Amino acid sequence: MAKKRFVSRTRRSGFRDFRLLIIAAEGEKTEKKYFDDLLDKYPRSRIHVEVLERPDDGSDPVKVINALNDFKNEYNLRQDDELWVVVDVDRWGEKLSEVAALCRQKGYGYAVSNPCFEIWLLLHIKDLAEYDEETLQEFRENRKPSRKSDRTRLDVELLNLNGSYNKSNLDTSPFLPFVENAIERARSLDVMPRQRWPNDLGTRIYLIAEKIINSK
Repeated sequence: MAKKRFVSRTRRSGFRDFRLLIIAAEGEKTEKKYFDDLLDKYPRSRIHVEVLERPDDGSDPVKVINALNDFKNEYNLRQDDELWVVVDVDRWGEKLSEVAALCRQKGYGYAVSNPCFEIWLLLHIKDLAEYDEETLQEFRENRKPSRKSDRTRLDVELLNLNGSYNKSNLDTSPFLPFVENAIERARSLDVMPRQRWPNDLGTRIYLIAEKIINSK
């Protein structure tokens, strides 16, 4: 069971013995379920994570930033609390630069996955070095196999590896035991960490995950 939300207590009182990590994610359910379960796996973490509900128009980067702005204005945040935007290249594309600029202006963290959050999940299970270039190119494009399909290429890969994959009701049990592997693999792919986001297959979700598992 995920830790109880802290926000009502935080709004009334300035005292607490944990840091807050607030995430505005474009995904409606997958990212929230993942981070809630990750926090359960590390119950002694001194970080509490809150994934904000996605704005009605999740494709508008300004609204996602505004969700963090509203949270920051409403609750009593400390200097060591962090606010992060979690987004995918394949969803926001040309808007990524706008989001990056807004995050820098506001001092928010910025964790981009290329092409999407599912690449982070895949890294729990396999190293991308195990795939041939043809398959890696399929991952980059991440297309749906047909018009009738609602699964992308990475969705299909996770389905084949685990026997099931439902992003609307994520089962994190195949992934979380291997989160440290995912962190190391994602870090090794991040060959240009000073760039605003990975230009090839990769993800900066590892920056958030290692904060959670290393904070005690």
